[in-house]
Amino acid sequence: MVQEVDLHTFLSNTNDWQWVSHTQMQGWIDAFLRGSDVRCFMSENIACVGWVTRKWGKRMLTVKGECFRSLPVSNKQVFAFFEHISKIDVDLVSINSDSVYSADYEVGIRQAGFLRPVGMFSTTLSKVVSLDQPYVFDRSWQRNLKQADDSRLSFVPAVCSEQAADEYVRLHNEMERRKGFNDGLTVEQLRVLLTQTCFRMAWVDDNSGNHLAGGIVYQRGGYGRFLYSFTTPMGREKSASYLLYKGWMDNLSLEGVTRFDLGRLSPSKHLKNNLFLFKNGIGGEVVSYNGEWAYSSSVWLPFAIYVANKYYWKRVRV
Repeated sequence: MVQEVDLHTFLSNTNDWQWVSHTQMQGWIDAFLRGSDVRCFMSENIACVGWVTRKWGKRMLTVKGECFRSLPVSNKQVFAFFEHISKIDVDLVSINSDSVYSADYEVGIRQAGFLRPVGMFSTTLSKVVSLDQPYVFDRSWQRNLKQADDSRLSFVPAVCSEQAADEYVRLHNEMERRKGFNDGLTVEQLRVLLTQTCFRMAWVDDNSGNHLAGGIVYQRGGYGRFLYSFTTPMGREKSASYLLYKGWMDNLSLEGVTRFDLGRLSPSKHLKNNLFLFKNGIGGEVVSYNGEWAYSSSVWLPFAIYVANKYYWKRVRV
C-alpha cells in the first residue's frame, strides 16, 4: 500500500533503510527545498520526496532520487508505487533516479505508464570505485598526482562555518561562470547542507594555505558519493583536483566506506567530456542509474518541457 505522509514521518521511517539517495536526506531537503510544496510518498519498500511547481498554469511534481528499504526491488513493488504517484493531482510527474539500473525497476515504472522524457538532460552513467581494493589510476592520473605532490599541496577536511561556506560558494560559482554553467550554489544552501554530518567538505591548499580546490561528498554507511567541486585556475596548473579526489578516497576508506560513486560520467562532444576523461582515469566499475522518467496525460506538455529546458534554461541535452 502506498500512502502520502508528512516530512517528519518520512525522514524518521527511512533513516535505517538500505538505500537513501542524498537528495532524500534532511540536509539536502532543508537546503534546496525550503519553502517548496513538498510531497512525501511511502510504501513498504519504496519511498521518495518530491516537490510541486507550477508552470504555464500546470502543476508538476519533480522527484530526484528515492529510498529503498531493501534491494533488489520487484517490478510489482515499483509498479504499485509509481502507479499511485501517477494518479495524484498534478499534470506531469518527472523522475530522475540515481539508484543503480534494474530491469525490474524499468519494467515496473513502464507498466505504471511512465516513459523516457522527450530529450534527456542528465546522463545515466557513473563509475563506482571499490575503496577496499588497491586504487588503479591511469598514467595521466599518476603524473598529475606526482605534480600535486611536487607542488606541496595538501588535502584538508573543512570545518563547517559560515566563512568556509562563503569561501567555497565564491570559488565554486566563479568556476561555473568561467565554464558557462549555471548550477551555482548559495551560501545559505551550503551552510544548511553542511549542518548534517553526512555531507562533508574539504579543501586542497597550497603551502601558503590558499584554497586551490574544494569538494563536497555524501557519506552514508559504506557508501560515498562525490557531489560538488571547484578548481581555481592556479589549482588546474598544480593538479589540485586530482589530489582532491584521492584525498577523499583515502579519508573515506579509513572510515569504512567501500563504494565511492564518482557522481555521473558525461561522455560527449562538448566541454563536459573533459570531466568524463578526468573521472574515467580512476579505475572502477561503470554503472548506469535508472535515470529520467516522466508521466503526463497531456500530449503537448512533455514537448513544452523539452523546449523550455533546451532553449530557455539552456540545458545541454545528453
